[in-house]
Amino acid sequence: MKEIFLFELQYRLRRPATWIYAGLGLAMALLITVFQKSVTAQFVNSPNNIIDALGPISVISIFFYAAIMGVPIFRDQDHKTAQTYFTFPITQKSYVLGRFFGSFTIVTLLNLFIVIGAIIGFTTGMYLDRPDYGDYDAFNLSSYLLPF
Repeated sequence: MKEIFLFELQYRLRRPATWIYAGLGLAMALLITVFQKSVTAQFVNSPNNIIDALGPISVISIFFYAAIMGVPIFRDQDHKTAQTYFTFPITQKSYVLGRFFGSFTIVTLLNLFIVIGAIIGFTTGMYLDRPDYGDYDAFNLSSYLLPF
């Protein structure tokens, strides 16, 4: 399972699509959060506003996740290599779990890029000095990691 997992990680990290998805997630989060506005008495970077900013991005990102999680097994079926793997001393469970956890790790990395984009966006928005956008609270990492 470890070899399949590492293969999937290496394969995904070499693909330009992975880095395009990461860049799009980071850019979407940055653009949405840098212009985030507080319309109530809460802080602009309150946990509620962070979730309000990350929620729509997560819905859009579902398409990225489907493109990453669904491809490994389909790729083997398309190239007709799936049966070849089972001639080696590996169980089907180890093969599928290695592929799954490799893709899941990449999807988790994409989520981290979205959170990093939100952190950069809210921090940049704090220094833009826009009095009509509301007040900012001190940086609290748990406010970003809990929605993650």
